[in-house]
Order: sequence, then structure tokens, then C-alpha cells
Amino acid sequence: MSEGWEIRSGAGQTLRNETPDLTCKPGASCDEWKMGGIDLEELDTPALVVDLDVLERNIEKMREFLSGGTAGIRPHAKTHKTPAIARLQMEAGAVGITCAKLGEAEALVDHGIKDILIANEVVGREKVRRLSELARRASVTVAVDCRANIEELDRSAVKAGVTIGAIVEIDVGNHRAGARSVEEAVALAEVLSWCAGLRYRGVMGYEGHAVFIRGLEDRRKEAEKAYRILLDLVSRLASRGLPPEIVSTAGTGTFMFAGRTPGITDIQAGSYIFMDQRYRCVEGLPFEQSLFVLSTVMSCPEPGVYICDAGTKSMSSEFGLVATLPGYGLQVRGMSEEHVTLVSSGEGGGADLALGSKVLLVPSHCCTTVNLHDFIYGFRKGKVEVCWSIAGRGRSR
Repeated sequence: MSEGWEIRSGAGQTLRNETPDLTCKPGASCDEWKMGGIDLEELDTPALVVDLDVLERNIEKMREFLSGGTAGIRPHAKTHKTPAIARLQMEAGAVGITCAKLGEAEALVDHGIKDILIANEVVGREKVRRLSELARRASVTVAVDCRANIEELDRSAVKAGVTIGAIVEIDVGNHRAGARSVEEAVALAEVLSWCAGLRYRGVMGYEGHAVFIRGLEDRRKEAEKAYRILLDLVSRLASRGLPPEIVSTAGTGTFMFAGRTPGITDIQAGSYIFMDQRYRCVEGLPFEQSLFVLSTVMSCPEPGVYICDAGTKSMSSEFGLVATLPGYGLQVRGMSEEHVTLVSSGEGGGADLALGSKVLLVPSHCCTTVNLHDFIYGFRKGKVEVCWSIAGRGRSR
């Protein structure tokens, strides 16, 4: 890529006159560009940005915690959808990467990630065909919860001449997908063990109903109920000669319990790298806020009222309003499609922002906010170092 290059993001961001240092894996399309240390405030807005120092600390905190136990981190890429971040996690010792959707897995494999767990069922002729094709290029494991899906996957894998890993999902209280009893899950594992195109690898049970419980002890009790179901299944499988290689569970709100529970091998946490307003209210989490949306004050219609150029099209709102950093002395009054309204909080006089001032906004939900952007800009001490492609953005099929 020569000088004078330009990238345009879905949010309208234009980057010019930088010569990026292409750091792509051999055979993979580029997804990472060096930015030369421009000032953060030079970015056009709205722009999704991440504090690299905090991101790295969060990854290291998880690594340090899990180093004292027997579980590994298989971080969930549905949070970041970004190959460059997945590579950072693998370099920090992740045992693989978890994806929610086949499309996310394809995007990561396209950019060099070769060990993928799809913590979801893949159903339907076209998706199953794509999964078999993906298994030619990477180690892929998928969740299953019914015999018909197992048979569909097995036929496709045999036809394609590949082997696909499979884990049995059991409902541990989240009441979403998953076998509804230990007996049913054992029967599915036995079916898997007979398949020619599938390799039985273990079990999964996600306690998603517990991860946002605010109180630490209430959350612990609910998570431990889930683990009892999961580990009862593990015990039953071992007695049938089917000991699981993978026992996968946990999110950001419950990693500290699962990571110290004997028998659990994998932690699927994702949001820990970024954090957000929803997780800020969950007691006992050691991670820091690293993800923000940079926005510009585009109107000052009256004293102490500031209208910014980022709204629900650049920050999701299903978990509530965004927030500002405490140092601004501002409160969020409301959000619309293209705007956020900020008002002085009255604490210490509040901010006195001029037209064109830049403000960092804290998303209420990091995962769905990331999915609204094409690029994420990594900064350190106010200087933008890197631009990463969110290659899995919109890959929901």
C-alpha cells in the first residue's frame, strides 16, 4: 500500500497520508495498520477507540489469574470480532478462540487464527457445508444439542473428507440452547463417539443467567449450581468411557469461580478485555474500562448543554445509556440515532466544552457497540498507534 492511502469506515472515518506498516500473517489479507502516533483528538468521529495499555493489562490479569489453576482461557471473539486482538490473546496463552457464529469463525481463520470453538449450534445445509470447508483450513469444534444436527454434520464432514470437532452443550440454567438433562447429553456424546466425520471432544454449559448478578456471593451461588450440573455430566461421561477433553463454561462475570473449579478446562469470557457500563455494576471484577467511542461536540445550544455526534448508530443502547468519564463532570441526558446529549452534572462546576471538543463515551454494552464499527483505533497516552479491522463485524450468518 503506497503513500496517500485512504480507508473509509462505516462511520465515515477517513484516514489519509500515513504509510502503514503492514503486519499481516503470510497468506492473510491485511487487518492491521500502524498509525504513526497521531493525536487521539485528530481522529474524525464517531470513532471506536481502545486504550492499549488498559487492554494489555486486562489480558494479563486474566492470564495471571488462570495461571494458578487448571483452566485455560478460550476467549470469546463475539466481543471484539477483531483478528489482531485474537492474536494478542493467543500470544498471551489462550488455548484457542471462541466464536458465536460461523461467519465470525470464517473471518478469524481468514486472518490466521487456526483454533476455533463455535459455542453455538450450526444448522442448515449451507451453513453445514461452510463449516466443513472451514475445517479444511483450521481446527474447528462446534456445539451440538440434538441427534439430527449431529447426523447432518457427520454426513457433511464425511462427504468433504474432513473431521470436525464437537462438544455437547447442556443447559445449566440459562434456558437457551443445550440438552435439557444429563441423560440426554450422555446419549448425544455416545452418538458422537460413533461418528466417522465428527470427533467427540467434550462438553459445554454456559451460565449466562449468572454473569450479571451484581452481588459477588449471590453470583457465586448461582454459578456453582450450574457447575454442579456440568460436572455431574462429566462424571457420568467418564464412567461410560467418554471422559471429556474440553469442559467449557463461564463469562466475564463468573470467570473467577469457574477458574478455580476442578474439572473445568476452558473459560469463554469475552468482555473482560474492554468492559462496559453493564459490567461496571458487577461486584468483584478486576478489569478496567479500555473501550470508548470518541465523539465531537457539534452543538452548544445553551450553557452546560452539549450535543455530541455519536448516537445509537455508533453505540448500542439495549443495556441502557452510555456514560462519560467522571473527570468530565457531565451526565448523559439522552441518546438518539445520531446524537448524545450531555449536561453539566454540577459537580465542581462540570465541564466547559467548546464547539469541536472531543469526548470519550463509555458504551453500555461493548459487544454490540463493536459490531457497529468497521475499525478500532488503538491509542496509548493520547497517541493513536494502530488501526485494526473489525473483520467479523456483521458476520452473523
